Amino acid sequence: MNAVEKEKLMSEAKMQMTALKKINGWKNLAIVLSAVGVAIAYGGFAGTPSHLFLGILGIFLTVAGFAAAAVFGLGLKNGRRNVEKMLCVLGGSRKS
Repeated sequence: MNAVEKEKLMSEAKMQMTALKKINGWKNLAIVLSAVGVAIAYGGFAGTPSHLFLGILGIFLTVAGFAAAAVFGLGLKNGRRNVEKMLCVLGGSRKS
């Protein structure tokens, strides 16, 4: 691998690491959304005059937040593995 290819690969690894940080922020936001959904669902179903709409909205937000966090987590796992492979190639040690 020549110097130009190594520089391009290093640049790509840096860009992917930046993207992974952003995805981690989105994952954290999805977890917060899920927690807010739990609070809304509890408030909707636990009140004396039960607010069915708030309860259903809370359940929807909880499920959507959890699903989004799972997808972002999978993306983070695969992205980190990809960056690790790039860095192994740059370091000269080939690891599968």
